Amino acid sequence: MFKEILEAELAKLSSSYEVCGIVDRSGCVYPLGADTKVLSTIFELVSRPAVYAAAEKLGLEVFEAEKQNHYPDFTLGSGEGCKQKIAVDVKTTYRKANGTFRFTLGSYTSFIRGTGKKNILFPFSDYAEHWVIGFAYDRVGKKKAQAEHMFDVGSIRDIPIPFDNVEHFLQEKWKVASKSPGSGNTANIGSITGTIDEFRAGGTVFGSEEDFLAYWRSYGS
Repeated sequence: MFKEILEAELAKLSSSYEVCGIVDRSGCVYPLGADTKVLSTIFELVSRPAVYAAAEKLGLEVFEAEKQNHYPDFTLGSGEGCKQKIAVDVKTTYRKANGTFRFTLGSYTSFIRGTGKKNILFPFSDYAEHWVIGFAYDRVGKKKAQAEHMFDVGSIRDIPIPFDNVEHFLQEKWKVASKSPGSGNTANIGSITGTIDEFRAGGTVFGSEEDFLAYWRSYGS
């Protein structure tokens, strides 16, 4: 039920994919540019209304971490003491020329190896489900995306958008995880490399979430 409800809310977001900048109270709009960290924040903001709408329909509260780099982006539950919480993490990246992409899915050396609260909003044992909302986009050339550095809000239709062809998926985390780290210099779990259809289908290499956790809890030890 959770997946169907959140999917229905995410499907309403297509018009929100035209975010083009950050506006100040004087009416100046600063174009987004092509920085992937900035774009990741934008897509997290875009997805927030869908998460809250889904939670309301399910009769659940939404909790968000106040600190950066804490997992997950959104926690859904019947209260702070709920032991069946749902984690929802938002991931964003761009496609390669062949249409494939991959993400990092969080650390394998912190909270998944214990019951503590290191870099996680609630103890890992409180979470019954872990979901990923993933956004993939095509990059627009840097010159087009950053031709000017400031616009008047009245010229909003002239502001270039640094991404195109946005697609999303909603899938359980273990179903899109691989057996390789996500990057060479950090202890992050890597996702599969695939197309949007493969992520939607859950092209996992693990037979179950238990297999996924057992593998990454012992990885590198």
